[in-house]
Amino acid sequence: MEAFRITFISVLLIIFMTGVFLSWFFMHKAKSKERLLMIEKGVDLSQLHQERKFIFNFPWLKVGIVIACMGLGMVVGGFSHNPFIIFGAIFLFGGLGMIVANYLDKPKGRE
Repeated sequence: MEAFRITFISVLLIIFMTGVFLSWFFMHKAKSKERLLMIEKGVDLSQLHQERKFIFNFPWLKVGIVIACMGLGMVVGGFSHNPFIIFGAIFLFGGLGMIVANYLDKPKGRE
């Protein structure tokens, strides 16, 4: 049973790290394409970096909905003593929370 937990945690860690790397990779690739297109159109890139302001808006509503739904999944999964059902309920309710948060956080005109 202990070996199963170590393996499960290792697999989750590998999946998480792969997701972080792929997110960084595709974001970097998109920014490179954007820069190349701007260079082809003749836009001065030095002005672009001077005018850009850093605005950080953290999506608290989305995070709160997802955490609340994952907590609900823990409660529902807690009625079972099977770890597969517990993790399945957490991920199921977490996914449903992401879908709900996506629809609730959208501006009204952008649907």
